[in-house]
Amino acid sequence: MMVAAVIFVDPQTIQPVLNGKWHRMDLTAVPQPGEAVTMLCGESGEAEFKLSGEGRNNRVHQQCEPCDDVLRQRKGIPSRHDRIGRH
Repeated sequence: MMVAAVIFVDPQTIQPVLNGKWHRMDLTAVPQPGEAVTMLCGESGEAEFKLSGEGRNNRVHQQCEPCDDVLRQRKGIPSRHDRIGRH
């Protein structure tokens, strides 16, 4: 009889790619495949899972600036635009 091999996934480390950009999400649980998920910037898509190496093959994804701005604001970190403009 096979026993379960539990694979623990931290929802806070999940970074979805939508339209060629890395996004951020508020997750308290891992979404099910096909489940609708909404990014911090407001964009939405259906959850699909792949190994992280598959997402990096032959392409470089950009970071979603609006998601980054929301995350920084929540953590009290100056936006990248503010920091760059102060040199």
